[in-house]
Order: sequence, then structure tokens, then C-alpha cells
Amino acid sequence: MKPLQKIESLQKPSIILIVALSCFIFVTMDGWRSWHKGQDNFSWDVANYYSYLPAYISNHGSFEFHTSGNSFDNNYLPICPFDSLHIPKTTYGMALLYSPFYALGYKIAINQNDPLDGFSEAFATTLHWGTIFYAILGLILLRNFLTKFFTEKVTTVTLLILFLGTILFYYSVSIPEMAHSNLFFLFSAFLLCNYHWHQKRSIKLSILMGLLIGLIALIRPTDLLIIFIFIFWPVSQTFNLKEKIRFFFSHYKEILIMIFFSFLIWVPQFLFWKERTGQFLYFSYPGERFFWNDPQIVNVLFSYRKGLFLYTPLIALSFIGFFFMNNKLKEMRAVLIVITLINLYMISCWWDWFFGGCFGARAFVQHFAYLSIPLAALVSFVLDTDKNISLKPLIQIVFVIIISLGISLNLLQTYQYNNGIIHFNSMSKKTYWLVFCKFKLNAHEQGEFWGSLKEPNYDKLRSGEDRNQ
Repeated sequence: MKPLQKIESLQKPSIILIVALSCFIFVTMDGWRSWHKGQDNFSWDVANYYSYLPAYISNHGSFEFHTSGNSFDNNYLPICPFDSLHIPKTTYGMALLYSPFYALGYKIAINQNDPLDGFSEAFATTLHWGTIFYAILGLILLRNFLTKFFTEKVTTVTLLILFLGTILFYYSVSIPEMAHSNLFFLFSAFLLCNYHWHQKRSIKLSILMGLLIGLIALIRPTDLLIIFIFIFWPVSQTFNLKEKIRFFFSHYKEILIMIFFSFLIWVPQFLFWKERTGQFLYFSYPGERFFWNDPQIVNVLFSYRKGLFLYTPLIALSFIGFFFMNNKLKEMRAVLIVITLINLYMISCWWDWFFGGCFGARAFVQHFAYLSIPLAALVSFVLDTDKNISLKPLIQIVFVIIISLGISLNLLQTYQYNNGIIHFNSMSKKTYWLVFCKFKLNAHEQGEFWGSLKEPNYDKLRSGEDRNQ
């Protein structure tokens, strides 16, 4: 019966969708990726994340890299000098995720007689495909979570919208080396693990939960917000705070295990900072801060520079979906809304609220994992509701049209960004509408394009002056 069950499982539309998306990525990857042979993907944030591996494995612990021969030109710039030692701005969390694919790249480089400095083509390729693997695995884990609450049909449509209709696609296929799709994978794993932990506590699940929480916080400390889902997850049909506190006390051993392993994954980072700076805790972002009294919420959501709803309009369906979280989902609605609002506030208060050169509001990408819950609630209302609504067929037609247009726009804008038609940090209202739905600009339009860009003033942003750029 087991082989038969496996065959039957392949008939599930959500699984078929993920397989189809994987094949689509495999066939079209070279057309979407933002780097090509002869260039490199070891730059900016990725260089910081990645640098721990070549530093300790190939460069005797030094973060001052020198490449030659068949290696790519290395754009890594030591960001944070301390007593003549250069250390990365970021923690080692992403390097931990990269490490299996670094090992594979090392083996391929040996076989090809390529440099073993960590920056040759073998390392670039395995890193790229490895991080695409994490994105696909994130979809699989999220699918397994969503099917606990929704039908296969609803789960399939939700995953389709989330992957092809949002900037998750760009950060999963074009530049998966960035943290966001990898965090999406970790968020999805957390949601599924949290569900099972509340169903049946165990030592293994507690260890896994602790490692997930620790690694998420290690990669992006502000994303520790995800822990609120664990804290406020209902233990019965109706959430009760006193009941949840009693629940935690009755399972204190599992909680302590979770805390221990969350801390354990930070220990190498503490030791690294102590060795290099003399401090167990070190703030590696000098001159960068939050401006808590000046949130740029409207800009984060709607600006032509990087507005979330402008470059990912379909994610607005998740916000609408909060109103359709009923029955067993109702108890999760409050905590998801609170997390979403706190995250929005923190992002809008960061000195660089549009997060540098990137496509869209990248800081939200990993949060799409739990925003899939209200999105699926809306999809369920439109497709699966049993209520006798006279306009239901019309609503479904309009919904399909909106999804189709949103996916088409997202794929087009991804193409535009990869081909320089959408600028990485200087888009303006005039520029946006000039290039809207265009695959190519003629000479006159190119002149207008460069003339209408709105270059940010980073000095003013750092000082908190003129944040409304």
C-alpha cells in the first residue's frame, strides 16, 4: 500500500504545483538570476553573510580576501574594522545555512582544478542552487502547514499567489543568496514545528524549535518577533492567557530545552566577537540606528522607491484576509495582526527604511510565511465558502483576474529589475510610470529614465534628517 499511497500523494495539486515550480525554476533560472558567468554573487550583504566560510576554511581566519586566477572578482569590502582586524557586519547564521553547499563547491573545485579560495565558479553555482533549494523546501513546509487548516485547492492557490505573485519569487530565484528566502524557509519550518509541538510535545521537537528560533534571531534579530506566534498559539478552541501560562509551567522542561538550544546556536558568534573585539556582545552596525519617533509607514507601504503594495500588490490580499479568519483561525488573528504591525513599525523606523539597493520592500519577504494564513483565509472564502452568495461566481471571476494580473505584473517587474529598467534605489513617480509594463526603453525614454531618478541622500538618512525621501 505504501507505493500506492505515494502515487496518490503526487496527485495532490499543491504538490504538483511545487514540482511544476521547481521545473520552471530549473529551466528558466539563467534568465532570472541577477549574476552571470564572469561576474559574481559574492557582493554586499551576501559577501558579509558568506565571508565566514572562506575566511576560516580557505584564508587562515582572515577576512581580507585576495582572489586570482579563475576566481570571480571579489567585491567584498571589509565593513567593520576593529584594531586593524576586519570583521563582517553580519552574524554567521547565513554561513551556517550555506555550509553544505560550500562543501559541495569545494569538492567540485578540487575536481575542476579551480581555486579553493571560496570565490570560484564552483562555489558561486552551488551557493546559488543551494539557496534555491531552501526556497523550494520552504514552500513544501508551508504547504504542509497550510493543509492542516485549508483544503488542497485553497493551499495550491495560496502558494501560487505567494511565490509567483510577490517579490518572494525574485528573492528565491534571482538572488536567493540573500537572507530573505532562506528566512522564509526557516519561518515556514517554525510554523509547522510550532503546530506539531502544540499537538504533542517532545524532546526532539523542543530542540528543533529552539534551534529554529535561535537561527532566525541570529540571522535577523528583529525577526525574533516570530516567537509571539509560539507564545500566543491557542492550546484549546478559545485562547486564554492564564491557561497558556499554566500550560507553559506544566511543560517547563521542554521550554528550558528550547531556551538552551536557542542560546547554544549563538555561542560561536559570542566567541567570535570576544576573540576579535574583546566583547561577547558587539554592535557591528556603527552609525546605523532606528528612529522610533519618525516611522515612515506610508513610504514603506506606498512609495515609488520601494513601496510594498506598489511592487507586491497581491500581498494586500493577505491584509484583507485578516477579516476572513474565522472559526479555528480566529484565535490566531490577533497575534498575526500584532506581529505584522510591529514589524511594519520597526522597518519604517530603520534609518534606511527602503533597505538600500534591492527590488521592492525586501524586509517583508520572510514574513509572507505567516501572512499566507490570512491570504489562505481569503482564498477559502472566495473558492470554498458554502454560503449562498448571489454574486459568488462574479467574485470568483474578479478574483482570478486580479491574481492573473498580479502574477503577470510581478514577473514583468522582476524582469525589469534584472535588466535595469527598474532602478535599484532611485525610482520616482515619473520613472515608475515611464517604465510601467515596458520590456525595453528607446533612446528617448532612456534619457527620461535617468533624468527622472530620485537618488537618496544617505548622509541625511543616517542623521535622521529628511527621512521622507
